[in-house]
Amino acid sequence: MIFLRMSTHHPYLIPIQTWYEGAFPLDERRDFSDLVRLLSCPDMHLCALLNDDSLVGFILYWQWDEVIFVEHFAIAPNERGKQFGQQALTKLLELPFQYCLLEVERPVDETGYRRIRFYERQGFTLNPFDYIQPPYQPDKAPVPMRFMSIPALPDSTTYEQFSVLIKKQVYERFYKTI
Repeated sequence: MIFLRMSTHHPYLIPIQTWYEGAFPLDERRDFSDLVRLLSCPDMHLCALLNDDSLVGFILYWQWDEVIFVEHFAIAPNERGKQFGQQALTKLLELPFQYCLLEVERPVDETGYRRIRFYERQGFTLNPFDYIQPPYQPDKAPVPMRFMSIPALPDSTTYEQFSVLIKKQVYERFYKTI
């Protein structure tokens, strides 16, 4: 599995946009043109996932000192079930970090439970703290979610620190710049 970091005019952005918009509801994602404008941010990594030179998905993550935050991750619909998601997360977890975090929908339906079980098989823990994903723009709605992480968050103080970090660095930081 190869992570190919995207640049503004890369041709892989076309299928990535289709998968991004198909996999994530409006309130859980940026407008894709806004996302493309963020590609120059040094802490943001939008990467095409390549297997044997074939595009099989994408991962969007943020990397700060000892923290990785996975914002979006999707495998192409025709490539699902081939272990590419597992391979991509294995590759991601080779990066240096103290904590790796991601947001998941709360476990209220079979899709949510299935997604959580997938991440648990990769070593993530579903943390018990209720989390609200901040809106991508001030006029959008926040979304009830949960954090999953490696390792598990030890307490509510640590949860709160990460919640504030992500709110400021991934969401609110771009309200006025996009």
